[in-house]
Amino acid sequence: MKVVLRVALVTGLLAVLVVASAVTTQAKELTLDDCIEQALKNRYSVIRARGEETRASANKRAALGAFLPGLSASYSYSKSKRIDYETDVDSSFITDVGIDSLSIGSVTAYDASYSIGSEVIRSTFPDVETTNKSLGIDASMWLFRLPNFYNYFGARSDKLVAHLDVINSEQDLIFSVKTRYYLYLAAIQNIQVQEEAVKRSEEQLKLNESKYELGSASLSDVLKQKVQYGNDRLSLISAQNAVADAKSELAYTIGINPHSDIEFSTDYNIRQFDGSLEEALQFGLEHEPGLLALEQTMKSSGYAVNSRKAEYLPTLSAFAGYSKNEGTSGFDILRESASDSRSFGFRASWNIFDGFNRERNLSSAKVTRNNSAAQYFEARNFLLKEIKTAYLELEKLREQKMVSDENVAAAEEDLKITQEKYNLGAATILDLLNAQVSVKQAQVSLVQVDFDLNTSIARLENAMGKM
Repeated sequence: MKVVLRVALVTGLLAVLVVASAVTTQAKELTLDDCIEQALKNRYSVIRARGEETRASANKRAALGAFLPGLSASYSYSKSKRIDYETDVDSSFITDVGIDSLSIGSVTAYDASYSIGSEVIRSTFPDVETTNKSLGIDASMWLFRLPNFYNYFGARSDKLVAHLDVINSEQDLIFSVKTRYYLYLAAIQNIQVQEEAVKRSEEQLKLNESKYELGSASLSDVLKQKVQYGNDRLSLISAQNAVADAKSELAYTIGINPHSDIEFSTDYNIRQFDGSLEEALQFGLEHEPGLLALEQTMKSSGYAVNSRKAEYLPTLSAFAGYSKNEGTSGFDILRESASDSRSFGFRASWNIFDGFNRERNLSSAKVTRNNSAAQYFEARNFLLKEIKTAYLELEKLREQKMVSDENVAAAEEDLKITQEKYNLGAATILDLLNAQVSVKQAQVSLVQVDFDLNTSIARLENAMGKM
């Protein structure tokens, strides 16, 4: 009985620990840094970019391998057996029969022949087996082939482009996560504003109903306050739905099931950017990965043009080979063969005319180079425009933040005064409702501008190429 109770106690304890662990796991709140880390692990765009970088590394290694000697080895083994069969022939047609034999040790070979008319037919006994073994090693190396150099330089640039694409994908994803995270936080803050508005409307409704019962307020005041209370409750429901939507969008952005029981931390800091516009522009030109990738693509296309031009030059290569052969036929003691072969030399070639294929390839490479250059300078101008726009927007939001702070303070003070006037009969219910709406709108605007500031800084840093 004691053993059973002890087992039950241990089992129950384990179950409690499992449940507690599950609750702890579900209750874990993801911070902004956690969200960024999850997104970089899960999202397809980053995974694909990293895969392309791996592929570019393999291409660069293959381009380098063109300078190394090529080496191949081969081995072959074959065995054959010939079986001769005697043919039954009417002895009346055989005109001559002869059998020769040769004995070496305990082995005897027979060679029989017979004639039918003027035709001689020969049979060899016993069966004949033949074995061949061959081993070969060949090496070759380019001594002079100029396109290999430009191909390697191009592959090196392509590898850098792929690496910059990874950084660019990561930065775009981080910016997207930050934007969604700030929207989620703004929605959370908006709920608090709407809850305060509902609470304020409800208290005012109770006050109006009391005053109506005492005869100091009209039924119209009560009904209008009821409408305001209902509108505030609808706004609260909309704010709650906005939180659910923002939460789902954020979960999707970081690569998590939007319907999972995940929570996000509501802690945040209003960020600052202290640099000047010129500093932002210069930093963007030097660090923005998308622009740097286009610059490397332009260089790679230039190498491709040089590689096509180099195809008009002759090439020089060296080669060397070694082979060894062994074989037996008939009886081992009768015939064995073996040979070694070595070869080396140089080979020069010059493609004088190939049906204008080189001209076509060169023309195509030049078009690609020109397109890459045009794309780079267009992207450069676009980047400067984006940085300037984001910087100016940030300056405007800073001013708007100060105005919003003052607006909230003014609206709250106005509501307090209007409430006192209404209680004294010096203000109408419409004046009071307008004051309540003004406070809520001012508070919502303040919440929005706080998170717009963070989003604007994130947009500026993303345009500049800062993680």
